[in-house]
Formats: sequence, C-alpha cells, structure tokens
Amino acid sequence: MNQYMQDSRLTKLDPRTLTLDPAMQARDVELIKDKRLRSAQEIKQEAQDKAILEDLRNGVPIKQPIRVFVVNDIYLVVDGFHRTSACLKYLKENPDSDLMIDALVIKNRTYKEAFSAAQEANQAHGVGVTKDEEYQSKFRTLIVNGEFDLTVSQIRNKVGCSQGHASHIAHGLKACKEALASFAGGELINLNDFIEQLKEGLEQKYLLPNSAWDSKGFPKARPLADVFNGKDTTPDEDGDEWERTQIKNAANDMSRLVERYGEDFFREGLRKAVRGTDLGVKISQRGKWLEQVGSVKGDESFGVDDIESDGF
Repeated sequence: MNQYMQDSRLTKLDPRTLTLDPAMQARDVELIKDKRLRSAQEIKQEAQDKAILEDLRNGVPIKQPIRVFVVNDIYLVVDGFHRTSACLKYLKENPDSDLMIDALVIKNRTYKEAFSAAQEANQAHGVGVTKDEEYQSKFRTLIVNGEFDLTVSQIRNKVGCSQGHASHIAHGLKACKEALASFAGGELINLNDFIEQLKEGLEQKYLLPNSAWDSKGFPKARPLADVFNGKDTTPDEDGDEWERTQIKNAANDMSRLVERYGEDFFREGLRKAVRGTDLGVKISQRGKWLEQVGSVKGDESFGVDDIESDGF
C-alpha cells in the first residue's frame, strides 16, 4: 500500500495520450441473458455517454478524475473508459481544443494489476454491471492472475456466487490452466497475445461453439466447464447450420487479425500463408495492391522487394 501511494499522483492529462483497451472493460452487455434487461442497460449507458459529451460541448468539465495505471510507459485507463471516450469524441470535433482531464496516475504497475483494477472499477459507480457481467468479469480476472487452483469454497468467497456456479468456474479454471501450460510463469506483457494463446490452447483440446466466448475473447465459465467435464456442446443443428456457424467463427477470427495487424500486414501474411496450398485463394503482390488502393508508399522498413525475395 505504501508503494502504491508513493507511486500515485493527481494530475491533468491530454486524453489523446491515454490507451483504452476494450479487453479490460468489465462491462459486456452480450452476457445479459434477459433481452429487456440487456436493452435497458444499453440505453442507460448510451444516455450517460451522451450526457458527458453534451456537458463538454457546453463547457462543463469532467468532475471525477479517471484512474490510470502506467505499464511499461503506456498510460492505461482502468477507471473512466466512458469519460475518456467522451473527451476523445469532443477533441475529434474540436481538434484545436486544449481539453485536459483530471487523472489519478499510478506508476510502476503490471498488466495484471491494471486488468484487475479495470474489472473492479465498473462495479462501484456509473452504470453498474449486472450479475452476469460481474461473474464473467471476475472469471476473467482469475484467469489473468493465474489463480487456477482455487477450491470451490475459495471461489465462492472471491466471486460471491452460488456453489454451483463456483464449481463451473473451478472446472473452467482447470481447463484454462492446461491451455496456458506453456505460458506458466510468464510475464503478461500484451493482453491480446495472452487471450489469443488461451483461445488457441483451448481450441486444440475442446470443441467450443462461438457462443462459448465473450466479446473480449475469453471463454465463458459454464460452457467451458461443460466441455471440460465431457459434455457435448456441439449445437443441436443440422450439418448446413453447423457449417454456417463454423464459417462465421472463422470470419470473426480473421476480422480480429485484420484489426490487430492492419489491412496491409494481414493481407501480406495471408498471401504467404495460402501460397502452395490447395485452397484456391490467390492474392496479388503487395506492391500491386498498394498501387490499386492509392497508397503512395508502403512500410519503408519492409519494402516490396524484401517481401518478394524472402523465399516464401
């Protein structure tokens, strides 16, 4: 606690220097099973976001400081996602504005500490999370913190859930421990890499439908516990519908890769990956594509000549 206080300071920051990592957000309305409750939650959040932005337009500053953890020189917002987002929208409308936001900055933090703090933040104020969101948020935290060997009783105390749900979480954590065996003891440096490694490890062993994953890329506790215990989670649908589901899953995975690497690097990686296969997919060379889309130049440190002569 002394170190925590020593490393913290209240200051003003340019919102454009801050990082908003969607995977750290505890809020995930897709987890809310009741459609009316889900819709109400979305409406409340949208109304709050509009109110913050309208205040900024009327010269009313953000009153409550956001909280920021500094991890490897990256300023990660752990509390104040929507306040920061509203500031960024305002600055997009008014690029010459000198808008600053009050922030409690805590230095020398780890990704695990930032993730845990972000998961807890939404439960204290604003449009709070529902129980469905809260339980999944705490499951994510246990995974990221590597707390895989907790007993059911310990999970009940940490999560505040029923015995049955704690049992599902316990089994889900065991599955995640197996999936992350090669990551054991490793330092969490990049959350997206961690999530991808977790998903890859789980999919190598279990057949999980698309509905078994939350919007952050983490597995849901109950479906994962079911496959861990040997229950069949294959959707009750005909072959054509199953094919459509699998194609949709593949498309979603590809979309995440495009978002992560950008269109240029993703496209070039895909060109190399399909070369020599029987997929029947042909992708033109990078230089031709860049010319077609009107780019004046590619990445100067990774030119077209390098790509075409690297042996792929």
